[in-house]
Amino acid sequence: MNLSNLKKQVPAKLYNRGLDYFEQDFVEQLTEDAPNRWHARVAGTRDYDVSVNLTKDGTIVGSYCTCPFESDSLCKHEVAVCLAIRKYKEENGSTASVDVRTQLKALKKAELLEILEELAEKQPAVQLYLTEKFTNPDGMDENKARRIIRKAVSRASRKGFIDWDRTEDALEGVWEVQKFVNGLNLQHDAERIVRLSLMIVKECTEILEIADSSSGDISLAIYESLEKIDVTLAEWPGKLDESAVGQMLDLLYPHILFGLERDMTDAADYLMESVLQWNKNDDFADVFYGFIEKVIGSKEMQDKTYAYAEERFRVMQLSVLLQQMDLKAVEAFYAEHYSYPAIRKVQVQQALEADEYGKVIRLCEESERLDAGLPGLVHDWKELRFAAYEGTGNTEEIIGLSFEFALKGEEEYYVKLRGLVDAEQWPKVLEQLLAEMKNSPRALPLYLRILIDEKRLEELLDYCRSNVSAIEHLYPHLLADYPHEVNEIYTAYIYRQIERASNRKAYWTSCQIIKNFKRALGAEAAGGLIEELKFMYPKRTALLDELGKIE
Repeated sequence: MNLSNLKKQVPAKLYNRGLDYFEQDFVEQLTEDAPNRWHARVAGTRDYDVSVNLTKDGTIVGSYCTCPFESDSLCKHEVAVCLAIRKYKEENGSTASVDVRTQLKALKKAELLEILEELAEKQPAVQLYLTEKFTNPDGMDENKARRIIRKAVSRASRKGFIDWDRTEDALEGVWEVQKFVNGLNLQHDAERIVRLSLMIVKECTEILEIADSSSGDISLAIYESLEKIDVTLAEWPGKLDESAVGQMLDLLYPHILFGLERDMTDAADYLMESVLQWNKNDDFADVFYGFIEKVIGSKEMQDKTYAYAEERFRVMQLSVLLQQMDLKAVEAFYAEHYSYPAIRKVQVQQALEADEYGKVIRLCEESERLDAGLPGLVHDWKELRFAAYEGTGNTEEIIGLSFEFALKGEEEYYVKLRGLVDAEQWPKVLEQLLAEMKNSPRALPLYLRILIDEKRLEELLDYCRSNVSAIEHLYPHLLADYPHEVNEIYTAYIYRQIERASNRKAYWTSCQIIKNFKRALGAEAAGGLIEELKFMYPKRTALLDELGKIE
């Protein structure tokens, strides 16, 4: 297909729609990124990015559009861009041989100014760059950085919302500020790095509220800035005294409260944990303990309908106490905040490290009762109790919990169970275990692993009969002993896939399964299957085409 014969090569309906988009000037930002590699954005109900690769004579060798249209033909957006490229070439001729730098050097000052003014008028990004450059020629402060970020967000938003395919445009300002921050010298600009990074976190959190963030780019920008703060505080060049700590806590406090209020990221926790690095020598324990208490008592924390956020900060407060090695204060803290599972876990871990196994077992059993309605927590307490039983050598209790955990599909406990049960008792225990695991989705991977390891192939075959798609990855274990049955199940699986398929993509997927079938059972079996499918579906042209591609 060539730019010159689009009308002949593209279905009329698609060509006419593309022509309509082209004539309405829906093609925006047409650029030649490299010789014969073009990119543009096509406006409409939604904006879509289009890439087109050409040869020198205008032959289209590749194209891509972010719209959901699936076909062997170009979509209407690709047609519109191809028409725009053709028009551009007709009006401007080839530009590949122009040396722009040489041409600019040859121009007079007045001519260069004229080009620059035209660029500033037609390209918003150039206008923004020049405006910010002249606003603060010596660098970037928080106000300037905020303006850069917000202008990019404003350009990318449509009716107050940023679609997933415009998040990169929205983050252009963020990336510009991050690039500036990364160029700063930590030894001389530590506070500036922290201030600008805090501002980025705040602005990006607000962007999250008005954007489709499925790409993850906005969250990535937040965590990159949080990491920058963490590293800067860890390598802080100045003297750490009570005054410096107080100033930093004053700086972070509103940002921690903002993170708690918006509750869209872990920024509040991250900032608190980062600044706690300054207490590594236990020099400012009282200051940090009081600061955390202030955060916990804030309106932003107390307005929360659940206690999880306060629990996390109580754990940080506990870490400050533990650094002081004031055992009396620590025990009092445990008693006061015993309702928090995370606090109890720290207490249990402390007892476990001290080989106080009886205390561990007692605390875990109490916690299992307290948290009976929370299966995940109950499991955690049982694991800690398991560790205590290992410490005491209580084999009976270890076997009981290993069996329970194996039923949930946890292989490490199955291995321990097998190693602890007597050889004479193992067959009986295994039968009971498999019988209970059989209908448990959570235990399925381990169940199949056991069937394979124990050579229980008839049961494995029965599983494949009930779950035919499993034959794709289980056939190597069955083929030698059950070749006919494997063929039968694999064929049934392929028939089911073809029957449900209704478009070329689904047919292509089904044919990939047939290729795997061919590798498993040979060319002759695959050939017979393909001929049978052609006979069954003579009118599915896309299917016949895909079947014909199987070598």
